[in-house]
Amino acid sequence: MWNFYRDVTLYAAAVCILFGLATVPARDGIINGVLVTIVVFGVFGTGLGILAFGYFQKQQYYMYHNLGFTKKHLITRTYLINGFLAIVLLIITSFFV
Repeated sequence: MWNFYRDVTLYAAAVCILFGLATVPARDGIINGVLVTIVVFGVFGTGLGILAFGYFQKQQYYMYHNLGFTKKHLITRTYLINGFLAIVLLIITSFFV
């Protein structure tokens, strides 16, 4: 399951960092761009990562199914971990605002 989480989170982080870098010039400062990036990661990032995983590595779902993990279980765990991670990062970043 760790490999699935790592792959999905790397896809999600890449998309969210690119989105955050694109919004920095339009924002007041870099810290607001970081906050936007964290919020996008927490809300949309996992979904985008799952879409990218399904596009590039769809055949690996069969491997996880043979190991006893359902697609629903993998996606739910990934959403919970990334949501918790985004909340923790927002709390840490809010001290610098």
